[in-house]
Amino acid sequence: MPTIIKEKTDLKFEPIHLSDLTEITDLYFARSEKENKNFEQSKLTEEFGFPVYKLVEGNLIIGYSYFTIDVSDEIVFKAIINPEYSFGDLENRFINHSKQKYFSQKEPDRKGMKNSINRIVDWLNWSR
Repeated sequence: MPTIIKEKTDLKFEPIHLSDLTEITDLYFARSEKENKNFEQSKLTEEFGFPVYKLVEGNLIIGYSYFTIDVSDEIVFKAIINPEYSFGDLENRFINHSKQKYFSQKEPDRKGMKNSINRIVDWLNWSR
């Protein structure tokens, strides 16, 4: 069941589906190009992480949350939100909500999570 985040707009918080991955990778590449003008990477890396939840306004995906495993083997949740739709502390609330929701359904398994990241990145690179 989607969680609605009420503030400036009616945003829905939903799990990511396979059919969302094209829009998710587009958001990732758009953000990466904006942050790094020399960004010319055509393939995803482990930095892409494993997408878990999306922020939706109407039929438009405006952001998504994901996890990565850092060099200290810690699980790190992050989010990418289209800047046109980001307001207040939306990113922090989205990250915290994603983390709570994800861990309420699964036990942390760093090795399995790292494997999931590698598998989805490899699969997305192969399918592009």
